[in-house]
Amino acid sequence: MSRPASPFSRTDTVIYMGGITALTAMSVDVVLPATGVVARAFGLDERMGAMLVGIYFLAYAIGQLFWGLFSDAFGRKLALKLTLTGFTLASLACALAPSFQVLIVARFAQGLMGGTPVIARAMVRDVSSGSEAARMMTVLGAILSVATMLAPVVGSGMLVLFSWRAIFAALALLGLAFLAYTFFALGETDTNRRPERFSLRFLGSAARSLFSTREFLAPMACGSLTFAGYVALGAVGAITVEASFGVAPEAFGPLFAIAALLNTGGALLAGQMLRHRSLEFVGVIAFATLGLAGALHLLLAFTAPGLQLFWAAVCLYVLAFGMIYPTAIAAAMEPAAEMPGFAASLMGAMQMVAGALGAWIASSLFDGTTSAINLNMAMFGLGTAAIYLLHRLFPEAARGR
Repeated sequence: MSRPASPFSRTDTVIYMGGITALTAMSVDVVLPATGVVARAFGLDERMGAMLVGIYFLAYAIGQLFWGLFSDAFGRKLALKLTLTGFTLASLACALAPSFQVLIVARFAQGLMGGTPVIARAMVRDVSSGSEAARMMTVLGAILSVATMLAPVVGSGMLVLFSWRAIFAALALLGLAFLAYTFFALGETDTNRRPERFSLRFLGSAARSLFSTREFLAPMACGSLTFAGYVALGAVGAITVEASFGVAPEAFGPLFAIAALLNTGGALLAGQMLRHRSLEFVGVIAFATLGLAGALHLLLAFTAPGLQLFWAAVCLYVLAFGMIYPTAIAAAMEPAAEMPGFAASLMGAMQMVAGALGAWIASSLFDGTTSAINLNMAMFGLGTAAIYLLHRLFPEAARGR
């Protein structure tokens, strides 16, 4: 059966696809400069602001399983209409929250409605596979990286010009813009309807099938664990550089943009190498970089680095993350067969569970120094590189499990 026409044939659709892929990351990163500010605004310890990151990831993990399965059963476009409507309303509720408790509930709802990235990845799998899909993912990854670079700068600007509530109002407007495009300009990449898949029975059998397939399990685990290390930067990055180096929350956005630029460079570098090299070759380079970054962070965890050295180590980690994230998604989606939406949602859910774990570890370890981020990136960076190495060295053993 021939594939539908690629959604990448129009520039506006590419921007839209990249935007909805980045929407979850933007929803987290735009809030980063404000985590401590929000906590203080409600009379709480600034560490409580990390809940704005952790609770979003936890809700997003739950929502992924629903939206991927729903899009496989009833179509990508309907799923996008529903999830974007819910996201817009939840963002508005965050902006109007009268208390921290209400804000956390609304933030949880916002995470549940963050189904757009998994649907976008399923749309890519609808029209491509293999290296072609990997290149498409790196395009989306580059747009995502640019968005994450700009989001904290926008968040910092909102704090200077308005207040933290304006950040959530801006997210509501962004959701509304994507919703309008979905209604009036987006085509459908999967015209099949499979309502029988929207059931617990299918959910269980499909999950067992994917978790027993090493071609899905290995890249899913590597992408998720690398993400867990990256999340430390979002959870406690702003309060770490403020406590350790005197960097004001309003200045964290531009500082974060430096790291995000390296993340964009990693995605673009991976995409360029995929034009001439295999996915496996790119993986070796990416995970070697991740291992080096993990080792550097382990060393810095037991010293008192200056801002320049600390941020250089952070940038090295996010460079590796930029290379790994889109290629891991593409590799994990290969064995998805006729259920790309569910495969994308399962991978997204595992990534968000790992992200929530990373945020919790980082906030628990925070002691006013850089060690929380250093230890988090060291643990997940070295651990993930080791998993990848074992997967490469013992493929037959992995197949036998």
